[in-house]
Amino acid sequence: MVTYHEKNDIGVIEFNDPDSEVNLLSKENFKQLERIIDSFTGNKAELRALFFTSKKQNIFIAGADIKELADMRTEKEVLGFCKNGQRLFNKIAALKMPTFTIVNGACVGGGMELALSCGHIIATTNKRVKIGLPEVKLGISPGFGGPHRLRERIGLKKADSLMDKGELVSAKEAKDLGIVDKIIPEARKCDYKSLTRLSVRPCRSDLNPTYTVGQVEEIERQEVVAKIFQQPAQNALSSYLLVDKYKGSAPLNLPLKRCSVVGAGTMGRGIAYLISLKTGLSVDVADDSKDVLKKARSYVKDVYRDALFRGMSPNIKNIRFGKDPCKDTNIVIESITEDALKKKTLFSQIEKSLREDCIIATNTSCISIEELSKSLRNAERFIGMHFFNPAYKMKLVEVIPTRFTSKETLNSTIDFLRSLKRIPLVVKDSPGFLVNRMILPYLNEALFMLKNGFKAEAIENAMLDFGMPMGPLRLLEEIGHDVACKASRILEQGLGDKIKTRRSCRQKDITNRLLHPVKRQAELCLKEGIAGSREVIDLALLLGVGFPRSRRIWEV
Repeated sequence: MVTYHEKNDIGVIEFNDPDSEVNLLSKENFKQLERIIDSFTGNKAELRALFFTSKKQNIFIAGADIKELADMRTEKEVLGFCKNGQRLFNKIAALKMPTFTIVNGACVGGGMELALSCGHIIATTNKRVKIGLPEVKLGISPGFGGPHRLRERIGLKKADSLMDKGELVSAKEAKDLGIVDKIIPEARKCDYKSLTRLSVRPCRSDLNPTYTVGQVEEIERQEVVAKIFQQPAQNALSSYLLVDKYKGSAPLNLPLKRCSVVGAGTMGRGIAYLISLKTGLSVDVADDSKDVLKKARSYVKDVYRDALFRGMSPNIKNIRFGKDPCKDTNIVIESITEDALKKKTLFSQIEKSLREDCIIATNTSCISIEELSKSLRNAERFIGMHFFNPAYKMKLVEVIPTRFTSKETLNSTIDFLRSLKRIPLVVKDSPGFLVNRMILPYLNEALFMLKNGFKAEAIENAMLDFGMPMGPLRLLEEIGHDVACKASRILEQGLGDKIKTRRSCRQKDITNRLLHPVKRQAELCLKEGIAGSREVIDLALLLGVGFPRSRRIWEV
């Protein structure tokens, strides 16, 4: 929704999609905005200044509506879409009064292209401010005039470098690049009047004058058309829709009031912090070791400070550290060391003191959920709930019911995870479940290649060039060699020859060698019913591993 109001000869256009967490440049918002811009005739043309802003705290505009882009089937539709955006932003650029964009959060894609059509871009000190044209990561190009306006603003070299990488920059970085004119303190009310005194920005003179603006815009439109129907762009667009499909909506009235996390190590403390960050639940963190609890307290304080720095408002006062889980808790999440016997012993001990309707969940990454459930008298309330590290950042959670898990337990678990803004993915109980079953052979292959003479840098760079957020050797360091080795042994014991990689020392293509084991396991998981469909596997790799949105494992 786009609204307009004015006061003291200053006009303000405000974006606020009430039914969405973000503001998008949907077709309807384009129409509303263009009607407002077309109304600036007569007395309105005499305004002292016009400001574009957002009612949402951490978002200006997050770009075009991905659903609308994905629905386009013809070149005519895409060309019309780009022309409409270019026409509207040209109208903004041609306004007689000074124009300002106030950026108080994410300003990306079409949102940045709109900002670039204004005379001035003002960013606030909000740590959530991110500015850029990340369309390259969708496999397409900006189509509303952003490329030539960014080049005019900061020069060819800096603009092309930013667009080629699809990088998002902070307010300070944008100011240093010359994108942002001024950084102001974040405040509930903006002093628009004082900002109108900014001087007019001079145009760059180092651009190639060979083409007219109209010709440049035609080139930009054709670039979008040439790319949007290619497989990488279609994969990337469908990835966003896939996440939306499985995200679901958080329950309005979550019946849970209290949660306990047993095990205050890396995963346990991360899960506890996530719960405190996203819900109003009281969280009890239990561990036998005083040293581990001390580290957990320190960790929570550190991430709490970091969250405040980034403009978030977590409540860590509802986290309590102690030796035992609360007896009146609604859900217990176990996150102790990966040892089946220790986990079984713990479950049999705590079950006696917990209320009858308390859900008992394990955060094991690869041990059989059904095997662990044998330690309980009531296996109906037991379920696997596998978070990824760091829990407060990673969106995916594997949910693993057994044949004994009740529907009530499964549904309550899914609702609980959605209240944490996580994406629950229900998978079949099997060694390594889904993500680890696919990724551990990939890590093992990287070590095998390193042992056989491949340079670590070459292995890492091959996967970075493919689009992974980090190489396999660094990922192994993040996971921990001991954890990965233990998980690999469990997979080998449970799966035998299925998990063994068919290696060919003659194959020199690093990327194919590393990804072939992943593809093989993906196909086996589909065949064995570990995952219900290809899209479940696509989502698992995307959110659990960081697989690039523009690629699919089936295409390797």
